[in-house]
Amino acid sequence: MDWLQVGKWQANPELAMCVDLKIEHRGEEFGFEMRYPSIFPDAPPMIFTNDQSRISLHQYGPDGELCLEHRPDNWRPAITGADMVASSHRLIAEEQFEGGDTVHARSAHIASLGRDLRSKFCRLLMTESDVKAINGLPEYIGEAVSLSERKAASTFISSINHIGSKDDPLWTSDLVLPKADREELGTAVRVPGSGACGKTSADDLRSVLEGVKLQDLASELFDTDATTHLLMGNKDKWELFWLYGEAKARKVISYSMVIVPPERQRLPTGFDDLANKKVGIVGCGSVGSKIAASLCRTGVGKFLLIDEDIFFPGNVVRNELELNETGAHKSHALRDRLKNLAPNADVTALRMTLGGQESAESMTGALEALGDCDLLIDATASPKAFNMIASIATRQKKPMVWAEVFAGGIGGVVARARPDLDPVPLAARGQIEVWCNDQGVDWIRPESAGQYNGQGDDGAPLIADDAEVTIIASHATRLVTDILARPDSGIFPMSAYVIGLSSEWLFEQPFDTRPIDLKPDGQWGETSDALEPEELLEILKEHWPPKESDDATAAAK
Repeated sequence: MDWLQVGKWQANPELAMCVDLKIEHRGEEFGFEMRYPSIFPDAPPMIFTNDQSRISLHQYGPDGELCLEHRPDNWRPAITGADMVASSHRLIAEEQFEGGDTVHARSAHIASLGRDLRSKFCRLLMTESDVKAINGLPEYIGEAVSLSERKAASTFISSINHIGSKDDPLWTSDLVLPKADREELGTAVRVPGSGACGKTSADDLRSVLEGVKLQDLASELFDTDATTHLLMGNKDKWELFWLYGEAKARKVISYSMVIVPPERQRLPTGFDDLANKKVGIVGCGSVGSKIAASLCRTGVGKFLLIDEDIFFPGNVVRNELELNETGAHKSHALRDRLKNLAPNADVTALRMTLGGQESAESMTGALEALGDCDLLIDATASPKAFNMIASIATRQKKPMVWAEVFAGGIGGVVARARPDLDPVPLAARGQIEVWCNDQGVDWIRPESAGQYNGQGDDGAPLIADDAEVTIIASHATRLVTDILARPDSGIFPMSAYVIGLSSEWLFEQPFDTRPIDLKPDGQWGETSDALEPEELLEILKEHWPPKESDDATAAAK
């Protein structure tokens, strides 16, 4: 082609094959380098300007490659380097006109928020309601604004707490996030025609404010050494400015506005009421922590967590918690984790062991708290803890779910006991053991490796990886949500399942699941004899606390 000159082929310092090109258009030459990727022809060649200049609006920055018709999203191995060069020529011809004017060539780009924010490391999150509220402010009148500041993934994130005074706010944001790294105060002002200033200097920003007769606000923001914030804009264009430094050398960092999409239904119908349910979880180790986090994500609003164990680095391989929680009690660390997932969650954490060396008062309080829950979960794999939880569940007629992981990656078991529908928990556990024995398949591993309970008889951890623990915990979570959301019509026909994760013991292959049909057995509820009203009255009279005995007698009469 008469518009093309092909120069030298050579490898660059990174050993990528390159070729120099010159493309002529209307008497002007454009120098390029085309680089072939190591995986060509599975990905397209890249074309850069030789002098790292920006010659097109379809270019990833001055030193970036041209964005052409053939891109990773529509690339086919049949396309050649010559096709890429021809596309470059068409781009130049469409954008370059006589007189130096440049127009934007037709674009095939699909808008992407993630792509647009790649270079925006300071972001202001606002909901649609936030935007509506600040657009309701009077023009050119500053109003106090409280902001939350946090850092996440190398990005500085700001969001509105409230507009106006703390005690009598004009608006409180509906964006609910965990507690921020710090709280900041600033000024919000609605200025018609402003917004999208982008990177700007302190002098430029001051000139903008003074240009709309906001000299007093400009003086307040710039004639000071204090750190402060300015939220300025109008309609759908708002920007947050962080002002800091000495008055004689103020600096400004701008935050790009990001609208938080409205929430859409992601959970099954019928899960709305889970926010009012309280779940008691005993054991905040691998299984318990995963069940708790999953239930929190599913919408359960109240938790009671019981565990006395401490989180150490070795626990991270299977636990929901992170290394940052090293040295903390698991129950308290898990409480904070749940609050990060759902800031409005009501979480109580107790640092104790059921059946351990605790005071009778502490144990009584814990058991009473379990009795107030809507459902109980045993994630300890401890027979002693199971017996105590089962007793509370039976007497208080509360459903119970438990899960155990078999060591060595073999599988696990999940089970439920629902009042008046299933056997009481102790009877259910006995039926499961009988069923396992009746299969007539010997357990070929040592007895100490039978059930996963954190560690073996010698104190050494038992073997199970995170995926295996997660699978069993997830199945247990589904039993829990099924009971809470569908108490009268669950989707699980059986109340116990043995789940295989390898071709060992009972299991013919991985994911081999065996249901166990549990038969009703035992009595749910209190077993004491009922009293006649007259008998109950006599007991109340005889045992009422002394200081209130007269009032009690009068009330009884």
